[in-house]
Amino acid sequence: MKTFRYFVVLALLGLFFTACSDNVDESNLYVFKGKSAYKFLESTEDLSNYAYLLSRVQISKKSPSRFSELLSARGNYTVFAPTNEALQTFLDSVYNTKNFDITQTEDTIADFIVRNSIIDNGESNAYLSTQFNVGTLDKANMNDRYLQVSFENDSVTGKATIVINNKSHLVSEDNEVSNGYVHSIDRVIDMSNASLPDLIKQTPNLRIFSRMLDATGWADSLVQYIDLVYEYDHPEFGSIDPGNTSGGEVGPSPEHRYIGYTAFVETDSVFESQWGIPTPIVDENGNVTNYNEIESKFIEKCKEAYPNATDEDLTSQNNAVNQFISYHLLPERITWNKLVVHKNELGYSWNNPTKLTIDCWEYYETMGKPRRLLKLTEGSQTNGIRLNRHCTYDNSFFGTYDEIAVDRPGALVTQLNGGSSTNALNGFYYPIDEVLVYDKDVPGKVLNERLRFDFASICPDLMTNGLRQVQDNTWRFIPPGYLSTFWYTDDTKWRYVPYWGGGNDNMQCDEINILGQYDFTFKLPPVPFEGTWELRMCAPEIQHFGMFQVYLGTDKNNPTPIGLPLDFRVAASNAKIGWRADPTDGDMDVIREIDKTMRNNGYMKNNKHNGRPTSGGVVSMPLRAAEGDYIRLRKILWNGNMKPDETYYVRIKSVLNNTRTCCMLDYFEMVPKSVYNGEQGEDPW
Repeated sequence: MKTFRYFVVLALLGLFFTACSDNVDESNLYVFKGKSAYKFLESTEDLSNYAYLLSRVQISKKSPSRFSELLSARGNYTVFAPTNEALQTFLDSVYNTKNFDITQTEDTIADFIVRNSIIDNGESNAYLSTQFNVGTLDKANMNDRYLQVSFENDSVTGKATIVINNKSHLVSEDNEVSNGYVHSIDRVIDMSNASLPDLIKQTPNLRIFSRMLDATGWADSLVQYIDLVYEYDHPEFGSIDPGNTSGGEVGPSPEHRYIGYTAFVETDSVFESQWGIPTPIVDENGNVTNYNEIESKFIEKCKEAYPNATDEDLTSQNNAVNQFISYHLLPERITWNKLVVHKNELGYSWNNPTKLTIDCWEYYETMGKPRRLLKLTEGSQTNGIRLNRHCTYDNSFFGTYDEIAVDRPGALVTQLNGGSSTNALNGFYYPIDEVLVYDKDVPGKVLNERLRFDFASICPDLMTNGLRQVQDNTWRFIPPGYLSTFWYTDDTKWRYVPYWGGGNDNMQCDEINILGQYDFTFKLPPVPFEGTWELRMCAPEIQHFGMFQVYLGTDKNNPTPIGLPLDFRVAASNAKIGWRADPTDGDMDVIREIDKTMRNNGYMKNNKHNGRPTSGGVVSMPLRAAEGDYIRLRKILWNGNMKPDETYYVRIKSVLNNTRTCCMLDYFEMVPKSVYNGEQGEDPW
């Protein structure tokens, strides 16, 4: 019997999960016109069995309220309701019994079905099917898991059909109810509760990668799911705005601190065609009989790719196979839509997310040693998300930033893997169409450029927990100890601000605000090669912003002060900075003069790649052209020698007694001397 195939983990972890509200406020019940989601389900014959399960499942362990009550109350809920036939098929499979009696369904199984089928959209509207694009829905379901969306053509009608999590087809969509939308589906949303390495192991066309993931010991490093210390001991609320009084505004802490991972994986056929790795031979019992031959060839190819990794022990991080595998792994759970963030690049409209424009990129630090970066690129010319793509751009001042020439297309990443699930309990894997290697051209070409990071991108915990690029404008308090790459005192008030709806004049609209008597430290990503590098940060020059001392060093607890304290209250037009608007006639001599003056003063104008947001309209004005309070400047903090095998930390400490001033973190840059002081000059993009 398969009863507990999926549900052991749920039974153990169900103690931790609570809904947004433990008890349904009875004043919210039945006080608005029209059928609620629950009444609609209860009165629709083909969905009545699902409605029965809703009446069985408690919202949380702390409350007697049921999901039937939740879906009868005010709110915005997206419900993926399995038909009676779909529900019966699922239960028959789980219990290995034909026509299983639904009233005998165990609580853990009913809980699994219900929580995976409902999204609480909070203050946002519930999802219409017309809002579904290939990728992942932004809000998690009530099991804190993300639903993937894809499309198939109906074999009879030829029309496009929406598919949830690769298997559940919408059969009746957009049934409007008073508190959301109900979409009926032909199969229960069956989320795998396997850890990421176990899900990879269960996937038939990933046998080679899975074997080497186990052999190197990396599979054991990808099983964590939730921080139990945080679960039982964290502040419920914290200051998101100290205000001018002793209290100020407070906000809730994140309810959970999940731990997640992402893997980019080659299928067996890719290894066979590109590296000549033998195809796994599987006997009648499902066992691979030629693993010795596979491993021997795999080790040989990895040694060719990583000749400096000489340890023969596969579990050593100085082993070639180990370094190969670790370069495929990221220490954060990243949904498909956020692998490369598209928000306010020139020509883009986030109200039309499928119409891409100029290339956007993200740099991720991979797991293991040596420390390395993986670059992901996507735009209208890339034909999908690419790993370690390298090209030449039309990046002059009046250029378009179109790709001119591509000398390294980069491995293509795909969201799905045929009929196999890619969505694990603690992360995702994404198939790639080329063998991924950190060869000499990755640091020499791909990463030999200006490295620009949104500050939120170096906080993997934000991404894993669905807190980065959230589609709302809510300020989010992040308590000390929540982030694995930031360290700060209790007097430091750390908040993340998505600025999604109207947007803000930032690189990806969002920003991190640090208030209070702040004193914080963050870890820099690695540089790809040793040399002279320049470190910059972008921030506004506005009166209510702060003044702070910056420190840099390899000792997290004792970095060295660099320069004098920076005063971000000084207006951009001050002679100490030298900002002037670019001439309207496009006189390049004047533009170069302005840039030279500002650089001599330790500043640079903002970039041209991103633009002033227009509430979802097409972005047309580059950030460089912003004026007044919308000006953001790049401050040159330091330049000097940096090494790829060193870990560098930046400390920022307020030098003011005024705890109301803000240190705003938008983005920072790490720039090699060949770029900022090269023959061609640095581009403005």
